[in-house]
Amino acid sequence: ADCSNLNLDQAMAFFRNHYSAEIEELSIYVARERFLSTRRNLEATTVRHYESVTSLLLSPDPNKFVHQFTVKDIDKILAKYKNLNSFNTNRRGINVFFNWAVRYHLCMENPCLRMDKPIRPESHIAILSQDEVRRLLKASLLMNDGVSAATIAIFLFAGLRPSELQDLKPGDIKSERIRVVGGKLRRKLKRSVQITPVLKAWLDEYPFRGLPSGWDYKRRKLKDAANAENWVSDILRHTSISYQLERDQDQGKVAFANGTSAGVIDQHYRDVIDDPEVVKAFWSLTPQQVLSEEIELDLKEARIIEWPTDALLSKLVWKKPLSRLALDLNITDSAIRKRCKKRGIELPKNGYWQKQRCALQCL
Repeated sequence: ADCSNLNLDQAMAFFRNHYSAEIEELSIYVARERFLSTRRNLEATTVRHYESVTSLLLSPDPNKFVHQFTVKDIDKILAKYKNLNSFNTNRRGINVFFNWAVRYHLCMENPCLRMDKPIRPESHIAILSQDEVRRLLKASLLMNDGVSAATIAIFLFAGLRPSELQDLKPGDIKSERIRVVGGKLRRKLKRSVQITPVLKAWLDEYPFRGLPSGWDYKRRKLKDAANAENWVSDILRHTSISYQLERDQDQGKVAFANGTSAGVIDQHYRDVIDDPEVVKAFWSLTPQQVLSEEIELDLKEARIIEWPTDALLSKLVWKKPLSRLALDLNITDSAIRKRCKKRGIELPKNGYWQKQRCALQCL
């Protein structure tokens, strides 16, 4: 249209009627809520990751418009992360958010694209020493009546990834193999892992019922108890694969069993164990063996409960209420309930002891 003869007021009116904003001015608070609503079909851990990462963008000013964020803003948010892995993880999450924001016309560009290239962390290969393995296994037996023992045993003797163990169901554990269908390789690769004799001993004594509740807290306590000199990411998988390689002397077989490649093993996992006796001892660490050893352990409130035999316990629970039996055994009534459930021991129904008291009073 020819606007040469328009006065200023007419020109402004024409602009208002024909201008269409290229971006939508949206606060980071509202944009984050929209972004998270598009992530709901992902794994719960992935959703929590995006919730955590995008919350960092709120701290300077939750009312700041998305298109106002600059490279300097992102650098300032990430500056507090001195650990390179944490820095890169949060940077990747923020990058995903701004890629989404560009697609939905909330900003013209992704500020992360103009940041310096991320530094790739060096690959640190480390495995647990024999003493550290023993402390970790002993702690898993002592803490909360061994509720984490199966999980730690599967990590160490089967080499599963944390994401695979998180998705593992009790029904995936067969008599001779563990069927791995979850984890970060879902839909790409399914495999089965052999249950070795040492792992079978652990699973027979402590059946896997899924990750224990409060696993993140328990994992930190177990890590502290292991008192490892150099606890790197995925160290339990490093340890398992390194011992598998020393045992089998077949890199291709071990790589296939662990759902990875020989190249990845060489670059990220493999350490050398020089002493064959140490390798032999690792694959002999049954629960009975670990409990019989004198192992120095710093685990608060850790102790071994001297449980009666199953036959005796099944009689004791019918002789007196659990609250009184707990005092006799110096444990909690909750621990007795868990033990009986685990061992298939029947407990009196609610109201049983009240009926017994009433019957005595009527005599």
